[in-house]
Amino acid sequence: MKGESDMNVEKSLEQLETLITQQRTNEIEGFLLEKIEDSASQEDIGSLITLMNELIGYYRESGEFEKALGYCREVLQVAAQAGLAGTIPYATTLLNVANTCREGGLVREAMVHYQEVRGIYINNIEDTDFRYVNLYNGMGMLFQDMGDYESACDCQERALSVAVLYHEARAETAILYTSLAIYQIKLMRYQEAIENLRRAFELFEEDEKKDYHYSSALSAMGEAQYLAGNMEESAYYYERALHEIERTSGRNKAYEITLRNLNAVQKQLKDLPQQNIHFKNGLELCESFYNEYGIPMIRTKFPAYEGMIAAGLVGEGSECFGFDDEVSRDHDFGPGFCLWLTDQVYDEIGEALQEEYDKLPDTYMGVTRIETHKARRSVGVFRIGEFYEQLIGLTDVPTTQNQWLFLEDYQLASATNGKVFRDDLGEFTRIRNGILKYYPEEVRIKKIAREAALMAQSGQYNYNRMFGRGEKVTADIALAEFLKHTMSMIYLLNRRFAPFYKWMHRGLREMKVLTEIRDILTALVELPNGDERIPDMIELIVAMIIKEMKKQGLTSGEDNYLEHHTDNILHSIPQKDRKEQKEGSFQRALINEVIELEWETAGNPVEGRCFRKMESFEVFAMSRQSIYGSWTTEMLKSRIHDLRMMKDKGWNPEITLVKQEIAEEIMKVWMDWLEELAVRYPKSADFLRGAFLSAEIPVSPEECLQAELLSYSDETLDLYGKFIAQLCEEGRNLAEVTIHKLALYCGSGSLDKFEESL
Repeated sequence: MKGESDMNVEKSLEQLETLITQQRTNEIEGFLLEKIEDSASQEDIGSLITLMNELIGYYRESGEFEKALGYCREVLQVAAQAGLAGTIPYATTLLNVANTCREGGLVREAMVHYQEVRGIYINNIEDTDFRYVNLYNGMGMLFQDMGDYESACDCQERALSVAVLYHEARAETAILYTSLAIYQIKLMRYQEAIENLRRAFELFEEDEKKDYHYSSALSAMGEAQYLAGNMEESAYYYERALHEIERTSGRNKAYEITLRNLNAVQKQLKDLPQQNIHFKNGLELCESFYNEYGIPMIRTKFPAYEGMIAAGLVGEGSECFGFDDEVSRDHDFGPGFCLWLTDQVYDEIGEALQEEYDKLPDTYMGVTRIETHKARRSVGVFRIGEFYEQLIGLTDVPTTQNQWLFLEDYQLASATNGKVFRDDLGEFTRIRNGILKYYPEEVRIKKIAREAALMAQSGQYNYNRMFGRGEKVTADIALAEFLKHTMSMIYLLNRRFAPFYKWMHRGLREMKVLTEIRDILTALVELPNGDERIPDMIELIVAMIIKEMKKQGLTSGEDNYLEHHTDNILHSIPQKDRKEQKEGSFQRALINEVIELEWETAGNPVEGRCFRKMESFEVFAMSRQSIYGSWTTEMLKSRIHDLRMMKDKGWNPEITLVKQEIAEEIMKVWMDWLEELAVRYPKSADFLRGAFLSAEIPVSPEECLQAELLSYSDETLDLYGKFIAQLCEEGRNLAEVTIHKLALYCGSGSLDKFEESL
């Protein structure tokens, strides 16, 4: 029966081929429907599935996607009922369905089907099987339709890794190289695209007969050469593409498009002596784009507001720092600029100005702007306050010590980089210059003390200990932390804001002091893990840092262990009460470390964590400062260790019965304190209860406090329990102490005034 079935379907396919060869396309649908009906009546499942796949392909080619998708659902049902699910024949049908869904615009369904095919292949065929080529090629086209060219490239590269193993498939391989190049062009990876197109040409040239795919590769090379700034090469390949299109398909629409492209390139070639299409960096490109397109647009559409619109390029992109290169230009890069408006002006013309901005060209000087969907909008029209708020969390210059203290360097660097092209009103520049005045000296010194402690802990202490224990991975982490904190220290000593970590080392070349450490860091990372020279180089770097701190009057003495200098550093802060400063300085640095670690790990799925992750870090920090302000140095150090374990290793503390009992006893004491506080300050007590509540987890203050206690390690909980017991012996109410500290941080001055303000 199976042999007879195979003969029937082969005969039907031969008849179908005859109809196609004789160009009797109007007969194909009726023929296939008749054969499908015959196979169904004979319960010939194999033939039925094969013919339905052919009909789906016919409908797909003729653009009748509703009919095609209907048969897609039907053929999968037939195959599943026949028990073929999970088999290679089922995967073949499923791949046909996935391609049809993709071409029909059903992105989600196509992706689901592709992934199911991939799963079947993984379980049933070798990873070098050619069937993977068709799968990954289809997935690549799906990602292209989604605008995800990075993933499209990845799929094409996977397909190529298999296709190159089959010399007889050189035509398919050439087409894959062409598709990969087209995706790379979209990502502005022009040189890679050019190299892959050359590989495609080598394969195309091996065949005497070339179809339209060859002309597509020639057109793609013309575009890649144009965008790479090679005008003569671009014209050459466009001319060859025109010849091939006319030879294989005639003067069709593709011919017309290619001809227009060739004419545009030839015009540029004529104008080339008068036009410089090269640019030094992205900032220069964007300023030129503003001058050529932005200014005329503003003068034409908004003449009355020209002097009220500030313009420039500032923000998080590498081009704003002048650090862009071929690698960074493959995403969120291209011609564009920022237009900053006061609230009043934005209310009057903001939306209209954005509409006109959106009409500006996407391509300029051969560069097309590419933006990833996840990226925050970096160019266009902004309210001045909102622009600064998205970068530093504040709408104006920081005004308090705490605001400055809890801002990260990279945030401030992103808010003050780039260039302001025009600002007649001066409001944007006022804020910019206020930030550029740099940290208040007290804040700078506190940050220097913090970096000194972290450099000592990671490089001078933990690196050797971890490597000595055979913990090579942890030793590498400690070394990396030392490198990062060293660079942060150099920026602070230069009174410059450090950029995001991936640009910190590059930015060191612009520093005025300690620039030589940049080369030492480079040499340090090139040493093999565990090299005996690493500790010596760490000590050399530390000695150079200490020498510069002495020059700036921040420390003294000959001790080369950085942590021993933290008190000296903090003591250099100009304050009247030196004794109080010395006693509290190191503890405040520890408190800041705890708060920053909590903020970084808040929201992570760590069992027992229940404190609130507030929208504003400033508010969060103020709340947590009041809680940790009473802790001892030993307690803070233990808590820092807990949080680092949570952050670095996803550590969850073990919750034993004894630990639960201890936490319950502490929690009862806390609730008694809150009730006692509520007698005199009911609003303050309620406010403090709220500080224990989670924004995400609907629990009571008691449960949340208990969960917080259970997140402590045994060592931290033991120290905290002894601390609570001592307070009880002294008759002190920790709830009142905590809320009083919060009142001081909020500027109320006293608990009575704080109660009145609530």
